[in-house]
Formats: sequence, C-alpha cells, structure tokens
Amino acid sequence: MKKTKGVSLNEVLSRELKDDEIRLGFEERKFYLDVARIISNLRAKAGISQAQLAKAAHVSQPLIARLEKGDQKRTPTFDLVYKVLKALGYRLDIRVQKEEKKRAA
Repeated sequence: MKKTKGVSLNEVLSRELKDDEIRLGFEERKFYLDVARIISNLRAKAGISQAQLAKAAHVSQPLIARLEKGDQKRTPTFDLVYKVLKALGYRLDIRVQKEEKKRAA
C-alpha cells in the first residue's frame, strides 16, 4: 500500500490566505468566534447559565446561545455585546489600529 504525503493545516492556510477574499472571510469569521469565546468564558467564570445571563441582559436565551456559538448568520450588534458584557460586569472598549502590510517575499 502506497503512503500518501499529508499536508498540514498551516500549509493549507498559508497558501489559501494569500487570496484577499479568502483572507477577509477567514478574519471576519475569526472575529465572531473570538467574541463568542470571550462571552462564553466570562459567563463560565461568573458561574451562571445562559438563561441567567439572558435574563440579566434582557435578551433571550437562544440569543445568548447563538452569540456563544459565533453564529454569523445573525451578526451580533454592538448593543447586544454591550448589554451582555454589562450584565457580566464588564465594559466594551474598542481599539482601532492600522494593520501592517505584509511584504512580498
């Protein structure tokens, strides 16, 4: 049986992310997943359920579940993220910085 050479995920990403459209989609998805991870971790740290967080933030539990899932079909608004973070005892700070252009090799 002939062995096939595998390709690492890093190799695939490195190749695919050279395409501007693919890179933009990847970075956008990563942003939503980062928000989801932050909210989920803060809720877990607080020791409360999604339902308890939803009640404190005056939103529905399914909305919290979608937020924690990183559901991109229903993009979370700043208002929603603000309310959820406020209910968890945190505030939202926005920082904007210029991206460094990668030099062609």
